[in-house]
Amino acid sequence: MRAFVLLIALSASLAGCRYLPHDTNQSCDKHMDWNDRKACKERVTTESKEWEKRNDK
Repeated sequence: MRAFVLLIALSASLAGCRYLPHDTNQSCDKHMDWNDRKACKERVTTESKEWEKRNDK
C-alpha cells in the first residue's frame, strides 16, 4: 500500500513538471563550454517556440 501511494505521488509530481516555469537560461549557463551553452540556449528557444505552436491551436 505504501509503495502504491509513493507511486501516485511520484507520477503526479512528474506530470506537473512540464507545466512549472523554470529558469532554463540559468541551467544552460552551467555548461562549461561556450558551444554547449549556445547549443543549449538554441534548443530551449526552439522547444519553447514549438510548445507555443502546439498550445495556440
